[in-house]
Amino acid sequence: MTTEPIIDLRALPAGIREFVKVLGLEKTIAVLTEQQGQMFYIPKHPTPECEFVKVFGLDMCNALERYAEQQYQIPMLHKVLVQIRDQIIVTEVANGTTIQQLVKRFKLTRQWITKILKEQGEYKEHQLEFKL
Repeated sequence: MTTEPIIDLRALPAGIREFVKVLGLEKTIAVLTEQQGQMFYIPKHPTPECEFVKVFGLDMCNALERYAEQQYQIPMLHKVLVQIRDQIIVTEVANGTTIQQLVKRFKLTRQWITKILKEQGEYKEHQLEFKL
């Protein structure tokens, strides 16, 4: 059974929080993957013809109204992806995947995976054993 990751919006940069609130997690990931780091002008009175509205929609433009009449750099996706990765790691360990398997899969050290598990409250001593 696959469940959609739950993102802690408080841990995200303010710009990304706005995107997740308005667009939802899946669409935010898709849009930011394509547009992250790009500069867009946020109009004070958005229309369907403005570039930002064409790409992100009127609701997103309205959510960023505090940036009206300014250039706005689209946030980078990294913070969202790290949260999702960490949740996958916790879920995998709970389902019996070993830390060593996760080291290979995510290219992280055992110490880093253990740190993620401790932060998520899922660390158990027996999980450090190597099961090859």
